[in-house]
Amino acid sequence: MKWFHAARARLRLLAPRAAESRIDDEIQFHIEMETEKLMREQGLDPEAARRRARAAFGGVQQHRETLRRGRGTAWFNGLSLDFKLGLRMLAKYPGLTIVGVLAMAFGIWFGAVTIEMFGMMTTTKLPLPDGDRIVKVVTSDLKAKKPESRMLYDYRHWQSLRSVTDLGAYRNTSVNLVGADASAQPVTAAEISASAFRIAPDGPLLGRVLVEADERVGAPPVVVLGHEVWTKRFHSDPGIVGRNVRLGGSFATVVGVMPKGYAFPVSHEMWLPLRADGAVEPRGGFPVTVFGRLAPGMTFESAQSELTSLGKQLTAAHPTTHAQLESHVVPYTKDSADGGDTEQVTALTYFFVTVLMVVVCSTVALLLFARAASRETEIVVRSALGASRGRIVVQLFAEALVLAGVAAVVGLAGAQLALTRLGEPYLAANYEQLPFWYDFNLSPSTILAAVGLAIIGAVVAGVMPARRITRDLGTRLRAGTSGGGVSFGGVWTAVIVIQVALTVALPWVVMLVRAERDRIASYEAGFPAKEYLGVTLDLDGPTDETLTAEMRTVLAAQFSRSLEALRQRLQADPGVAGVTYVDRLPGDHHNGRLAEVVSQPEIAPLWVATAAIDRSYFDVLKSPLLAGRAFTSADLLPDARVAIVDEGFVDRVMNGRNPIGHRVRLTSGELDDPTAAQQPWHEIVGVVNNLGMSNAVETKRLGGVYLPATPGNQGALGLVIHGRGDPLALAPLVRQLATAIDPALRVEQTTRLDQMAASQVWFMGLWVKVIVGLTAVVLLLSLAGIYAVLTYTVARRTREIGIRVALGANSRRVIASIFRRPLTQVTLGVIAGSVFVALAAVGVQQSGHFAVQPPPALLRVMLLVGYAVLMLGVCMLACIVPTVRALRVQPMEALRAE
Repeated sequence: MKWFHAARARLRLLAPRAAESRIDDEIQFHIEMETEKLMREQGLDPEAARRRARAAFGGVQQHRETLRRGRGTAWFNGLSLDFKLGLRMLAKYPGLTIVGVLAMAFGIWFGAVTIEMFGMMTTTKLPLPDGDRIVKVVTSDLKAKKPESRMLYDYRHWQSLRSVTDLGAYRNTSVNLVGADASAQPVTAAEISASAFRIAPDGPLLGRVLVEADERVGAPPVVVLGHEVWTKRFHSDPGIVGRNVRLGGSFATVVGVMPKGYAFPVSHEMWLPLRADGAVEPRGGFPVTVFGRLAPGMTFESAQSELTSLGKQLTAAHPTTHAQLESHVVPYTKDSADGGDTEQVTALTYFFVTVLMVVVCSTVALLLFARAASRETEIVVRSALGASRGRIVVQLFAEALVLAGVAAVVGLAGAQLALTRLGEPYLAANYEQLPFWYDFNLSPSTILAAVGLAIIGAVVAGVMPARRITRDLGTRLRAGTSGGGVSFGGVWTAVIVIQVALTVALPWVVMLVRAERDRIASYEAGFPAKEYLGVTLDLDGPTDETLTAEMRTVLAAQFSRSLEALRQRLQADPGVAGVTYVDRLPGDHHNGRLAEVVSQPEIAPLWVATAAIDRSYFDVLKSPLLAGRAFTSADLLPDARVAIVDEGFVDRVMNGRNPIGHRVRLTSGELDDPTAAQQPWHEIVGVVNNLGMSNAVETKRLGGVYLPATPGNQGALGLVIHGRGDPLALAPLVRQLATAIDPALRVEQTTRLDQMAASQVWFMGLWVKVIVGLTAVVLLLSLAGIYAVLTYTVARRTREIGIRVALGANSRRVIASIFRRPLTQVTLGVIAGSVFVALAAVGVQQSGHFAVQPPPALLRVMLLVGYAVLMLGVCMLACIVPTVRALRVQPMEALRAE
């Protein structure tokens, strides 16, 4: 430890010297600021101003003693002056302030939104007590390469795990809840183990939670309501506990109401006890999700080790079903054991955001460099008055930090607005359930990261220019000059070239995304979709592997009767022109299957979209068949195998040949499908127009194959209602009639068929706005950078220009010498951007990810030429004012000054 004590002794010796140096710097800084102020406001020469400043400051020794007594506040006082000067600079240079704040704010906004959204979707910690120790047990079928969730048998054996406590399971369900107003609406529910209420230990607001006794087969049916359901459906009735409520076709007793915000396990509104009837075979029963909490002192590794040991025992006992299974203990928010690269992806995300911030702030650095260069005389004078290079760098950094601080406030406010007004509605519209741990408010870590980005921006925009502007100050001072000592180097030229290239490329991206959005918005379904209401219907009750064939037949018959009754009641309404049903609504994503035509073995099987429809489908859509016949009641018989195809099928699969009478076989398309050869052949009996057999977002439309549908055999069905007026006005009627006919008939979604892709259109429109904003910021930065460089360059060369004019130089040649560099930068940027656009256009055409093709080459050339002319015009405008000012310099004055 001798070396440690020696180093500490040296530090003690050096500390007073360092403190004395800081005190001298502070005294010198105060005198410099006052001297500069007197020179600027009263026109005093440096010596006179310095004497008066020292007199106003008071005795140097007196202030040195004062500062020595308050060493802890010396640097703080100096920095406070730096920040005050930074605020004054914001007001003194409003143009630079606006451009710099907008640029940095955009970088911070993008970084905050990206970090918050990414962190929200990849978090491994729930907002619950010991949330990072709540786990999920996931199982994969290694041979089939897909997850396996039929794990009730294994779940019962996992109860012996000692490393995981409160082990439980749940499955999702949706139930029609009849509220106080006697109307039924679907509610997202979880059939769940009672242990869930120990995992998320929020006590009930009313009554009690589920207990183990509720899980016994034959126990009275009970339900726990969520706070929102209790508030909206039962008007916050305090006497709800103990009351029977109707859940579809059955009743249950309300035993409790959970507090506001409780939504475990994902985003559920109601909880039912999980019950498994009888013995469950390996890989049998209904799908479940297994969860638990790591026991005290246990880690993921120890839990995984114990789970693996149990897995080996199950494999030995059931080699047929378990040989290819593998189970893992993972954080609760993860869906699989994969994703070990989350940390790497997180690091890459932060790296990308940081690089973007550095690129954005590079331009702001260019502007601050130009401003600092214009203040070179002030900086040289301060150096002459004794200011150290480090003190000047700190001051310029403080000015940039003030600018970055304002930008951080603006950027964070914009990020919070974007998350709550844009991110949350979009995710809610595209996800069935938003996890309860998704919080769309800026987290402290995101705010801290934004502050870090602001500091990085201040370093790039403040320290880099400051170090360059203060280089060789002593040499310039000894040379007796304060001008012409600094110049813009190749780095700034590269920044301008990159920005100009981006302003060429980004408008093309905007046009492409906007065209794609317009294509999706104008999706042609083949019928007047705005006149139709699409309704998704399903029947409450189990739909998984536990159903026997007899139960399936009973449920199918119930669904068929309820659907037919609903259709008749709707058709009797004067506002309804027709009602039909289909397993997939037009404009929705349809099931893709491989189609093989028996009479054309030379044609390889091609992907087609399939739909099961009612016999009245084409009549209700007002789309008569182009050839052949429609479906009849005889086509519903088990042995009847017929199909109707659309024009896309004729063009893509049949190569334009007449398909009537040909037979087609539809397979799943999975590799090594053992049932492919066993699939039946269907005779093609008709041809119809293309009728929305693909999603509007899909770039390529597949051929379509229609099969006759029997209600109940296809699961959920889509009801298509042709309204005589606004079809959305029929939505309440549909819910009312469905509840009256069968409370178990669940109306899950209602939408006008021309708005099936509304969320995608909205999202792409949002991206158009973001890219337009980015383009505007980059364009503003590039123009501001060019203007700053030109203004400084012309100002620095004022004497040179005057002397050249005095010596008889032609004004045009003088102007050409000024324009040469900015014109070269703009030209290089336009060329680089044009090359990118050309390569990107080729890539887009080959990728097939966009149905909208880039504009023709001639139009692209015209646009690029127009943009180049625009940029050159801006450069000329940037040069006009300083050039005219320079040409007005009298030659004798320039010679006399020189």
